[in-house]
Amino acid sequence: MKKWFVLISVFLLMSCAHEQKEQQQSLQQENITNVSHDGSAKRSDQQHAEKAVQMLKAREDVKDAVAVQANGRLLVAYQVKHLHRFRMKQIEKEVGKALNEQFREKVIASHDLKIFWKTKALKQKIETKNISEQAIEKEVTVIQKLSEEQT
Repeated sequence: MKKWFVLISVFLLMSCAHEQKEQQQSLQQENITNVSHDGSAKRSDQQHAEKAVQMLKAREDVKDAVAVQANGRLLVAYQVKHLHRFRMKQIEKEVGKALNEQFREKVIASHDLKIFWKTKALKQKIETKNISEQAIEKEVTVIQKLSEEQT
């Protein structure tokens, strides 16, 4: 009887171990194991955005970053790694200070997930060139207002 119990237990454990290698995060819809995007829009006027993304991704407490530059404003959205969220206020101050010292433009930095999504969608529109300069400016203004809201 004990042999059957051990055999069945081993079989169940072995069958449970075969999960999919790439799981989806429920909120972000991106692969956990394989995030390989640059995070900054690819246009000639986006050098500051690219530099801001590289600067934030170099930090150990930032998981991902996206930036868009439009009409003298630099919109930066970033995600903080899970265990570093306890220091969110300190990270927010450090990132804001570093970005303001590095760039002359008005910097709008946010760690909010909704702002991250909207900035990423705007970046993708810019990359595919499906958006005009006026529409970019309008979307940056909308995202800036969203980032300034208090919940």
